[in-house]
Amino acid sequence: MVLDYFRQISSVPRGSGYNEKISNFLVEFARKRNLRYIQDDALNVVIYKEAKGCESCPPLIFQGHMDMVCEKVNESAHDFLNDGIQIIEKDGYLTADGTTLGADDGIALAYMLALLDDDMPVHPPYEMVFTTDEETGMSGASAFDASRLKGRHMINLDSEEEGIFICACAGGMTGKINLPVSVENVDGIRIDICVKNLLGGHSGTEIDKNRTNAVLLLGRLLYDIGGENIRLIDIHGGNKDNVIPNEAYMSIVVQEEEAEVISEMLYRKTESLKHELLSSEPDITFNIQCDESNGVCAYKVLCKDSFNKIKSLLMLLADGVHVMSSDICGMVESSSNLGICRLADNEFQVSVSMRSQKESYIHYISSRLSVIADIIGARYSTGEAYPGWDIKKESPFRDMLCRVYEKSYGKKPEVCAIHAGLEGGIFTAKLPDIDIVSMGPDISDIHTVYERLDISSAYRVYAFLKEAVLEFINMNGREEVERQI
Repeated sequence: MVLDYFRQISSVPRGSGYNEKISNFLVEFARKRNLRYIQDDALNVVIYKEAKGCESCPPLIFQGHMDMVCEKVNESAHDFLNDGIQIIEKDGYLTADGTTLGADDGIALAYMLALLDDDMPVHPPYEMVFTTDEETGMSGASAFDASRLKGRHMINLDSEEEGIFICACAGGMTGKINLPVSVENVDGIRIDICVKNLLGGHSGTEIDKNRTNAVLLLGRLLYDIGGENIRLIDIHGGNKDNVIPNEAYMSIVVQEEEAEVISEMLYRKTESLKHELLSSEPDITFNIQCDESNGVCAYKVLCKDSFNKIKSLLMLLADGVHVMSSDICGMVESSSNLGICRLADNEFQVSVSMRSQKESYIHYISSRLSVIADIIGARYSTGEAYPGWDIKKESPFRDMLCRVYEKSYGKKPEVCAIHAGLEGGIFTAKLPDIDIVSMGPDISDIHTVYERLDISSAYRVYAFLKEAVLEFINMNGREEVERQI
């Protein structure tokens, strides 16, 4: 039943920013079953189902997000606005035909619809919360009126590793530096440099894995070769502030008589960098193209003052892990990631993602960025912040879920925190007394065209959720119920 619902959900276009079709699909599901629901202005949906056999039990909340990241291979003609995902089942996994699968977080929706339709002999009141646009800033959860919820126990279904219970997450904020630049005309030889095939990754979950930031690596290279006669045409890299850039590009202009010397210097320095990063970035490649065949040409380049400021900015920006947690062993507490840099509209634009379990440290990182911006004469601004979610020292709800897991699987789950933003942080800020645990089945390579869902894991997690529903009733003082699943 779960995978049948997943296939139905996958047939509905639901890219971030375009949630109307999937939101209406959920409303129609509720209408057909005469279930009470709300659909708010942000297209969030809550579906309610009355208790069966334990009417005095408090509600149990399940929550997941509707939207998916839309990526596809270059040759794909898939239209994410109008086409459903084409699912392939092979070797025990579900994948998609040339696109992201959307199991993040389509499987959550499938679990919730399956529970609503499951003819269990007894269950508590359900409050099924479907939020919009999680992938682009969690705006649906932010706009949600939490007074619509009576429950204070939530299972979030937006995790991608079976047996991992996430009980805390980092808060975050985006900082932007905009440096006005001036250009002038210079004659010379153009040299294009690109670095690619770095590992990249999510700026939260992979920030502690020694992934090199491609933009800052080119900034370092630019500083090392920067002399009076080197001028910058362009430097850019990264597409999302919450992703570690895995490739970046820059173009410089040099005097004709120095083109060969500079090219040789670039080759030596890039070889040195490849050797330095041999273990952490084994596939790194540099491509250096010296356009000597066209001879001397006129180019628009940054004036020297703007060029020097950009070099300083890229050298001064702190990037990566700032502080490891003193509360959770091996957990990153605070970090920052330069995710995007562009030269556009006579500005050098940089976007940095800041994360921390401690709100005060996010503001400290932000203050440092502001100081750097002041030093080079740039403007600094911040985007919307999202709250963190601290682990509860004591949680009977979490303990109950751990007991059910151990009984079902014969081993204990791993209880941990994640250095990334989750909607649980927003719900905790709105409902301080809520207790949230995040979990899910095994999903690999999310946000990529290689995304795949482990079918057996998806079934096991659903069986676990049904057991947890029944144990939730017992936890709240109900008599033992017969297990008829």
